[in-house]
Amino acid sequence: MKIFIGYPPTESEKGVALLSQNRQFQWFSNPSYLFPVVLGSAATLLKKEGYDVFWTDAVAEKISLEEFIEKFEKEKPDLFVFETKTPVIKQHWKTINKIKEKFPEMKIAVVGDHVTAFPEETLENSKADFVSCGGDFDFNLLELCRWIDKKEKKCPEGIYYRKEKKIVNSGKFSLKHNLDELPFIDRELTKW
Repeated sequence: MKIFIGYPPTESEKGVALLSQNRQFQWFSNPSYLFPVVLGSAATLLKKEGYDVFWTDAVAEKISLEEFIEKFEKEKPDLFVFETKTPVIKQHWKTINKIKEKFPEMKIAVVGDHVTAFPEETLENSKADFVSCGGDFDFNLLELCRWIDKKEKKCPEGIYYRKEKKIVNSGKFSLKHNLDELPFIDRELTKW
């Protein structure tokens, strides 16, 4: 399975969206980029487990939506995973829908604190396929990929998805994972 992981373009006249590692979302007129630890950890863990992973942080790399979509055309991923925040959720729903129009077979998984609080909302307002809840989404994404790949019979807890046009909750997420078991983040993969 080929997995595209990162951040979609999040453009505004207000400035640069600070999405990663920030409890309080902000628009920066003078760009500031913080390393997205959990998403970087997820990408590294998926790669270590044998998945074909590529990374693009369109915010930090200053990539437009058109350039971002060209990356999908070139790489042809099976799954796109990204993190969102409350102030840009509606913009991200539009981005999801544009991507799904062009690549309807590709799956999209959304993570982050907003979708953890309101998981059904993103599935109701966009064509996203999965919402992964909780702070351990690095581990949860690996479990989700194993389930998608049919290596696991049961969907991991903390995932919302559609089944027969209904939204299904696989169970309450837990923070049971041992963070010491995570590999060191691949800084080449994540371009940091």
